Amino acid sequence: MALGLSRRAGADGDRGRAAHRLFQAEGLALTLPVLLLPALLLPLLLLGAGPALAQGGALPAPVPAQVACPPRGTPLVRVSVSDPDPRILPPVSAEQLRRLAEVPEETHGQGTVLHHLGLTLSRVEWRSEITVRSQGPSEGPVCGLPSEVRLSLVHAEHSIRLAREIPRNGCLAREVLAHERRHAEVNRRTLREAAEGLRAAARNWAARAQAQAPDAGGAALLLQEDLTAAVEPVLARLRAAREEGHDAIDTPQEYRRLGRVCPADQRRLSLRFGAH
Repeated sequence: MALGLSRRAGADGDRGRAAHRLFQAEGLALTLPVLLLPALLLPLLLLGAGPALAQGGALPAPVPAQVACPPRGTPLVRVSVSDPDPRILPPVSAEQLRRLAEVPEETHGQGTVLHHLGLTLSRVEWRSEITVRSQGPSEGPVCGLPSEVRLSLVHAEHSIRLAREIPRNGCLAREVLAHERRHAEVNRRTLREAAEGLRAAARNWAARAQAQAPDAGGAALLLQEDLTAAVEPVLARLRAAREEGHDAIDTPQEYRRLGRVCPADQRRLSLRFGAH
């Protein structure tokens, strides 16, 4: 059968003083009529984190006078990962899956509709906290250095849903769920790998970073902006690794295999979609 693969991108969202949204959804889709071959939908929000301003507003104006910086020492860098097991949520209709994936209704060949059989939602945030040591006259300006950097990668949402039209607890449901779990494992593996990259990038950054500002708060904001830029290459590699991992799963061979399995369930599914 013919396959449909779609992708989308959207805007980042910030939460708290330094929380950045990175990713969104993957899913499984198929067209009818003909044998029901699932096609993976990958509308991942693979976006870079924007500036993290702890107190909001514009960055402070440049300070014309330079002041001496405090002793640097060895900054402490901590990186943590929060990655609970993906949740298996109750099934919803194929149409609801399409809406959850935020993709338009698609047709493929002779007006047949692309139906979505499964959806994996993955929302990842990276969060940061910087402790700043500053030095300068009481009225300013000051020079600020990072004395401690805390970074965390958080799988804020990771869930799998199947289409309600798939026969419950049957052969096809198990195959679709197994397919989705492979994509969930790509999400988790690349998250762990990114944590190591963040640790190295943050250590290199903390060893050289400094900021001149009117006061300590302004120095902290400038350092946060600089840290965001320093870790962006790591996040770019994370996005690329996820894309590569998902593409390695969604091969023509895998589509053909899925098109041959569970013929009885696929016939029942075809009748259910045909009745709508």
